[in-house]
Amino acid sequence: TLHDSVAVRDWHHQFLERYADCTYTDIETIVEDTTISTRSTIEAKGYDWRAFHQRVLDITRFQNELITDRRLYGMIRDLELDKAANIALDAAREFQGGSVNATKALVKSFYAKVLGSENKDATSDLDERATLIDSVYGVATGPEKIMDLLSETPTPAFGSPRVTAIIAGEKDASIEIAIEPARPRLADWVRIAEGKILVIERYWMLREIGINPFVEYSRDRHRRQIILPK
Repeated sequence: TLHDSVAVRDWHHQFLERYADCTYTDIETIVEDTTISTRSTIEAKGYDWRAFHQRVLDITRFQNELITDRRLYGMIRDLELDKAANIALDAAREFQGGSVNATKALVKSFYAKVLGSENKDATSDLDERATLIDSVYGVATGPEKIMDLLSETPTPAFGSPRVTAIIAGEKDASIEIAIEPARPRLADWVRIAEGKILVIERYWMLREIGINPFVEYSRDRHRRQIILPK
C-alpha cells in the first residue's frame, strides 16, 4: 500500500526489475464518472526469462485530472481454463446489447443476495451456463456449483464482507468487496448476457489473503539491469 508519489515511483522501478517485455493485452474498460476499471492480461518474462501471462483488474480514480487512487487486483499466473469456462467467456464477449442501469441493478441485487447468504435466490440471477473463474479457490460452472464455491471460499474470522464500489457498463461491471474499505480484498469482473450473469472473474488483492506473487523471486538470482528515463 503506497501513499505518496515517491513510493509509487520506487514500486514501479522494482516492477521493471522483476518483469521484462511487459505488455498489456486483451484490454477491456468501463468508465464511470471519474473512475476507470480496466481488465487486461499482462504478458511478460519473469526473473529467469520464462514467459508468463497474468490476468489483472486495475481500478483507477481521478480528481482534477490527477490519479488519486489506483488498486491492482490479480489472478495467479498462467491460469488455464477448461472447455466450459471458455465457452461461457466467448459467449459473454460476443453478446451485443445491455444497458448501464440494468447491469448495475442486476449485480447489485446478486451481490446483496450472496453476501446475505440467500444462495437459492441468487441462482436466479445466473445463466445456466454461468462460470465463476477464481484462480485461487477454483473454477465452477453452473449456478449450483458457483454458489457452492462462493460458500466454501474462506473469509476472515472477524468482520463481514461488503460491496464497497460498483462500476457498471452496458454488459460488464466491476465490483469491489472488502471488510475494511481501506484494505481492498477482492474485485469481480462480471459479464452479463440476456439479462443474466454469464461469467464472474474473481481478482484478489493477493497479499491481503496471504499470497506473495513474487514468492519465486530471489535476490540471489540474476538481477536485471534497466535504464530508466531521467
